[in-house]
Amino acid sequence: MLENGKISTRQFTLMLFSLLLSTIMFGLPRILIEQSKQDVWQVMLITLVMDAAIAIIYFILGMRYPQQTMIQYSETILGPWLGKISGLLFVLFFGFMTLIILKTVSKFIDTVLLTGTPELAINFILLLVSLYAVNAGLEVVARLSEIIAPLMLIALLIILTFSLNRVELGDIRPVFQHDVWELLKLSLLPISLYGVCVTMGVFMPYHNNPKESLKAKWIAIGIVTILSIMTLMSLITIFGTSYSSQQVYPVFRLAQIIKVGDFFERIETLVIIFQIAGAFVSLVILYYSSVLGLAQILKIQRYQTLTPYFGVTMLILSEFVFSNITEMHQFTETIFPFLAIFIEVFLIIMLLIVSIIRHGIKKT
Repeated sequence: MLENGKISTRQFTLMLFSLLLSTIMFGLPRILIEQSKQDVWQVMLITLVMDAAIAIIYFILGMRYPQQTMIQYSETILGPWLGKISGLLFVLFFGFMTLIILKTVSKFIDTVLLTGTPELAINFILLLVSLYAVNAGLEVVARLSEIIAPLMLIALLIILTFSLNRVELGDIRPVFQHDVWELLKLSLLPISLYGVCVTMGVFMPYHNNPKESLKAKWIAIGIVTILSIMTLMSLITIFGTSYSSQQVYPVFRLAQIIKVGDFFERIETLVIIFQIAGAFVSLVILYYSSVLGLAQILKIQRYQTLTPYFGVTMLILSEFVFSNITEMHQFTETIFPFLAIFIEVFLIIMLLIVSIIRHGIKKT
């Protein structure tokens, strides 16, 4: 293997937690509330169940091929040519998600923190720091998650706690506005974003106790789902569905209105910190998954050889993809769910089916 580092179950859980929470909190609240309104909690519960079920497939494949990442066992299952194509699809997905996170966090920084700063400069700094972290290896990435994840959790809980006095429970109604089929359709977007945890297939071989990987994934998505529902319902009961769906960064707006006496205000600073820190961890995890996977496809001994080239590619593409936040949200709502679910669900199910046909049910 190109990576000799090992991660614990706690680190595995916190990596997935950081990756998923930051991905969900940036753009999803506005879109979800706009589409699902007061039934948003039902959509999130459906998403949790579906993603938990999909995780079982990743876990089974990881246990069937214990020393291989999803990139490597794609070749083992499908053969050298089709396997490389399958692995490349995963790598392209990781790279695309890296680009999405990069654009999202740079636009957030430009909007709320460094207004007027060229986006290229922000992207360059983010990619440069990410490159350094990726080159340091998986164990450093895991330790970074151990530091950032608790800060994200504490910041979000502080925001939710101090906003309770503004909650209007009457805004929870009406409920059950959508039938089951509509709820399933509305869950496509959050399921596709939860699928960013497809990186589970990259990190399982480096987990010091792979049998705990599924439990770690379930814990991570369970906690994120609870936090997401709490946040979404807070936004609805404080701002209402109409106002919340008009805000580009509704969680940041929620933090802006919090004030406790004359001594505790400007809490939006916490949002800036936890959003940027969480997005940075996500960026590092996806950057790492991209270059490691590409190195495995190309049979390069050191993935670090590719990190500068990948960073430059992302920097160039960031100048041409999604000129504004509206364009990004339109893509996220319409095209992205189908592209993501093809990679995250159908491709991995196909791998499992072919694996069983070629190598039998009882392969260990």
